[in-house]
Formats: sequence, structure tokens, C-alpha cells
Amino acid sequence: MRILKDSVIYLSGELLAKSLPFLMLPYLTRKLGTEGFGELSFYLTMLSLFGIVIGMSQEGAVTRYFYFYGKRGLHNIIKVGYLYNLVISLALLLACWIFNAEILAYIVIATTFQSFLNVMLATQQCQKKPWSYISIQLLLSLSNVIYTVLALEWFYTEQVRNRILAIVLANATTFLIVILFNKKLIQLSKTISWLRLKQSSLYIFSFGLPLILHQSSFFIKGQLDRIFIYQKFSAGELGIYSAGVQIASVLPIIFMALNKAMVPYYYENLKAKKLTTDKIKRYVLYSIPICILPSALAFFTPNSVYTWFLGSNFGSSHYYVGFYLLGFGLNLPYLLLVNYFFYHGKNTLISKLTISSSFLYLILLILLTQLSLRDVPFALLVSNIILIILLWRNLKNV
Repeated sequence: MRILKDSVIYLSGELLAKSLPFLMLPYLTRKLGTEGFGELSFYLTMLSLFGIVIGMSQEGAVTRYFYFYGKRGLHNIIKVGYLYNLVISLALLLACWIFNAEILAYIVIATTFQSFLNVMLATQQCQKKPWSYISIQLLLSLSNVIYTVLALEWFYTEQVRNRILAIVLANATTFLIVILFNKKLIQLSKTISWLRLKQSSLYIFSFGLPLILHQSSFFIKGQLDRIFIYQKFSAGELGIYSAGVQIASVLPIIFMALNKAMVPYYYENLKAKKLTTDKIKRYVLYSIPICILPSALAFFTPNSVYTWFLGSNFGSSHYYVGFYLLGFGLNLPYLLLVNYFFYHGKNTLISKLTISSSFLYLILLILLTQLSLRDVPFALLVSNIILIILLWRNLKNV
């Protein structure tokens, strides 16, 4: 019963936290227009790209460390991870200064604080503190909304830059508040010995480096299309496309909320040998109808609903909502499968499989962008199906 209770808390809180930025979507589409929204989408893609290098899956490293070793020495892992964040961020900021890339510098700063927050969120999840986890999420979302509205209403020029600055302030403010309530966990007052520094660094890099390829594959499948579209089509077309994708992104948010509640118990049942590969495969098959239903509902929704929500210039987003809900729906069977490999520390295998899927996606993306923007969603759909098949076939090999 506790997993059900935690799932409800995570799901309700995460949806509430994510609903605030989602409800900002019609405000942003109207405030920025199709071209401005397309440009913003491009820069947020760069934020995701920097997140791979700066974050290096530290939240995953912290989660796995906690389940294998508990709280003992956890503060060393967190502090060494934060040190890495600062070093790599300073290097990227230097590059931005050399190339006079002001907006990208803001993106680096925003990504750094986001990485800090992701680690703190992971610690709350590990300790099964859903209320604390959700409070951080809500604080981040609320501050994001407040700063964005203030920035766009007080300043009338360079609205895309103002929106990005609002993200920087929201991430920084939230982290500073959270760190005040988690001093004991991080133990900032305690120094770390060279031996612990070396051991913690080795653990973080041995866990995170193989997953850079894994995370890169997610970037390729989840964000790279914006760069291709930005180069091939107009910013306005990218804006319409991105608005549809953002609406569809509600579905993986729901799945990730359920996954955050499920992972602790998923791992515990694997450890107790109560969850077998046959059961996992059965759950994957049960999840298939759930993947299809949201997409079907989206296609049957009248186009007038989309123009009412996004604005009259975004009616074409309807098409992308339907197809991306189908592609994103496949995240559910993916999570049911991949968590098994994460538990067993098969990060290299995960990377190989996701890279194979991403390589296929990249080929399809290149080909389909030459045909039509409306063909682009099929690249994600086909590659996700292949990835699930690959994970399924390797389940017995762990």
C-alpha cells in the first residue's frame, strides 16, 4: 500500500509542479509569437545539451550509492560532484566569453544550478521523502513562473533572453533555499580527505562517463530535432512544432512521476528476488494499450481546442501533439525494462542499446527533414519501438 500512497503523492505533486510551467505555455506563445517561441525552443535545447556534460548523471550516481551503501560517505559523493559541476561550468563560461555568446553563458549558469537541484531531489527520493521532494519541485516551478512574468512584463525588448534569465534566477533561488535545509546531509563544514576525494571522483566518473553516451542518445532523440528544424525551416515553423511537442511532453512527466515512486520498491523487489524477468515482460505487455490511448484522444480533439489554448497562429500544433504522444507513450515500457539494467549496474549495455536506437533515429531524422516537417515525428516513433525490442531481448543476458 505504501507504494500506492507514494505514487499518488509523487504523481499529484509532480503534476502540480509541472502544471505551472505548462499553464505558462499559452502565455509564452502569445507573448513571444511563433518566431520567438521557436528561438526560445532552440536555446532550451542547448540547455539540455549542456546538462549532459555538466550533470553527468550525478543524481543516478547518488541514488545507486545510497541503495548500496546508505548515507555513510554520501556527503563526499555530493560534494565532489558539485566540485566537478563548478569546474566544468567555469570552463564553459570561459568559452562563452571568448566567443561572445551571452545567452549561452546564461544557459550554462542555469544548467549548473539545475544539476545541483537534481542531486538534492535524488537524495529526497532515496530517503522516501515524497513531500520534501514535491516541495522542492513546487518551489522551483513557482519561482520560475514569477520570475518569467516579471521579466516579460517589465522589459519589452529581448524577450527570449529575459525568459532565460528568469530560468537562471529560479534555479539559483530554489537551490539556495533547499541547501539551507539540507546542511546536515551535505556536511559542508566537513573537509574531505584526498583519499575520499579520489574514491568519490572515481565512483562518479565510473558511473557517469558511460552514461554520457546514454544521455547523449536521449538528447539526440529528445532535443536534436529542434536544431535540425531550426537550420532547415523557419523559426516560426519551429515554434509551432515545439508547442505541439511541449503539450505532448505532459505524458512522460506523468510516467517519470510514477517511476520516481516505483524505483525504490522496484529495486527492493529485485533485491528480494520477488520481481523476475518474466514478470517484468508481462508488465511491459500490459503497458502497451496505455501507450496508445493518449494519442488517440489527442487526434480526436477538435483543432479549435488547440488554437484556443495556444493562439490562432498555432493551430498546426495539433498534428504534432498526436504523434508525439504516441512516441512518448513508449517511455512506459522503456522504464519498466531499463530500471532492471540500472539496478544491475549495466550502464555500458544501456549505452550501447540506446546509442543504437539513437543512431537509427538520427538517420531517420536526417532523411525525414529533407521530406517534410510533418514526417519528423516518425523518427522518434520507430526508434523507440526498436529500443524496446533491444531491451526486451537483452533482459535474460544480465
